[in-house]
Amino acid sequence: MSGSSWGGAGDDELIGGVNITPIVDVCLTLLVVFIVTASQVVNRSMPVNLPKAASAESSPPSIINIAVARNGDLFVNGAAAQLKDIAREVEAARARAASSGVEARLAGFVSADVDAPYGRFAEAVDQLRVAGVSDIALDTQPPTTTTP
Repeated sequence: MSGSSWGGAGDDELIGGVNITPIVDVCLTLLVVFIVTASQVVNRSMPVNLPKAASAESSPPSIINIAVARNGDLFVNGAAAQLKDIAREVEAARARAASSGVEARLAGFVSADVDAPYGRFAEAVDQLRVAGVSDIALDTQPPTTTTP
């Protein structure tokens, strides 16, 4: 067994380190997949048929997501909520930002069904403004293109 690599005379060297690059690559890939999947699950769990707009584009998840369903039901960050819950969510987001030491500007991302009551949508946006969120984006979908 002179050609064996199991304990021959030339195996006196110790392994001094472990290459963790492949492990980090796999972990980061799994993290990205998890983030993308989680945002899709949250967005699909809210029954909202978004209006179409030429300027619409895909956007990353924001700090405070608000959705108004067709029947006027309100969802804050994917969970059923009332208008008064918006201020509490804004304060929670501020607390998370303060505890992380990052001074982030809060932003609201409002989705409303095409057939949702406009008054309910306006109340949700107003509650965000009252809570101190001035950066508010409206969620839309790009129009479907048909070739003649």
